[in-house]
Amino acid sequence: MWNKPWTMSEGFLIGGGLIIAGLALQLSVGPVVWEAFAWPANGIVLAVFLVLIGLIFILRKKVYAFQFIGTYQAAIPALVYAVVLTIIMGVTRQQTNGTWLNNMLSFWPFVLVYVYITVILGVVTLKRLCVLPWHGNIRNVAFLLNHFGLFLVLTTATLGNADMQRVKMITAIGEPEWRAMTVDGAVKEMPIAIELKRFIMETYDERVGEPSSGFGKPKRFASEIQILTKTGKNIETTVDVNKPYEVDGWKIYQYGYDTQMGAQSQISILELVRDPWLPLVYAGIYMMLAGAVLLVVYTRWRMKRLLPIGALLVVALMIVSYLMPIVRSNTLVPALQSPWFFPHILVYIVCYSLMGVAAVMSLWMLIKGDKSGLKVQHVDNLIYVGLIFMTFGMMFGAFWAKEAWGHYWSWDPKETWAAITWLAYLVYLHNCQLPHHREKVGASVEMRLVLWMVIGSFILLQMCWWGINYLPSAQGTSVHTY
Repeated sequence: MWNKPWTMSEGFLIGGGLIIAGLALQLSVGPVVWEAFAWPANGIVLAVFLVLIGLIFILRKKVYAFQFIGTYQAAIPALVYAVVLTIIMGVTRQQTNGTWLNNMLSFWPFVLVYVYITVILGVVTLKRLCVLPWHGNIRNVAFLLNHFGLFLVLTTATLGNADMQRVKMITAIGEPEWRAMTVDGAVKEMPIAIELKRFIMETYDERVGEPSSGFGKPKRFASEIQILTKTGKNIETTVDVNKPYEVDGWKIYQYGYDTQMGAQSQISILELVRDPWLPLVYAGIYMMLAGAVLLVVYTRWRMKRLLPIGALLVVALMIVSYLMPIVRSNTLVPALQSPWFFPHILVYIVCYSLMGVAAVMSLWMLIKGDKSGLKVQHVDNLIYVGLIFMTFGMMFGAFWAKEAWGHYWSWDPKETWAAITWLAYLVYLHNCQLPHHREKVGASVEMRLVLWMVIGSFILLQMCWWGINYLPSAQGTSVHTY
């Protein structure tokens, strides 16, 4: 132990040390207070963090621990700890003022593990930048875009969250309103006033699936409003679900209405969101999307080999998905009536198909061993391409969530399990880079463990796909349960 070169054993010990340090902080200073990182504190923290990563990179040849940070042996244990902690988050009901495990976003061990992963991302990105020539090499460019994009998302989304403002405003017909209520119930005077001109609601006739004006299932609800700003703007517009309106840095979302009155509601509940760090977060998301596109180009030869299998599984899963009520329903709730709906589902269907084949192949290799006629590299190819489509699905979902609910990632139970699944497959792909991964199926215990990782990751994928509907932690709290 601790003999050079360090292995994953040391990596797990480092991660365990972070967990212990986090528990000590939780006991001594209490949970993380994210409000304390509001501007300019978050700007200072970001600058110090970037300098720290730069120093780790510069001193890596003098300090072996710093050199270790940029290795797979450090990254894999960190990702495993992140998966375990995020699973705990996914099975427990999260509350703002909950206990340790019920408020994971403020739980020091959870925060420290993700900070450690972000440090690894920063160091690895700098290492790859120094590997010349990286320009013109599709794989290197894709690597940089994915890793730096994720680094940018994690840092700016986390620190920028302290500056995000989310308030709810109850507007009534003919009565201008400039007061709103914050998350903690405080009344806040806004720089804009909104007057409700007309509340619009269309409902489905439950018997024939046609629009009606009764009290059936809502097909559409929207608000015709007039906006007055301190800068002198006088705007008349309509705010729909999935179609917010932006003015002076505030996005106005259609949130709710008087459900007892239905179409005759005389009020409309609007949500106003201000997110000054959003451009930086979106820059990171766009980088990851660009990186995923480049990986599609780079792995086109793998996709050609997977095309017959993938096509069959896509057809099978599309049939299964079509039989799901939410997909074939002609009475979709307003939040699902988005241009992101089918792209989001389509790429995930492709992803589920490839991951399903990989799980079946892994199980077959565990049963038959070297007599299976399959190689682990076949599984690698499936998961490699499947993770690309999973990344597309997550990014499309982030854009959709921003337009529908005002936040690209709110750690809703469905989003939490999507992160768990994504991280679990990342563990597998990082493990693919280790030497023992090239061994034959029956050659070692490690190789069989790798195949069990595929099966375990696919089980987590099922939790994300449909198992979430049965978790107590999601009941009444998730916007993804319909």
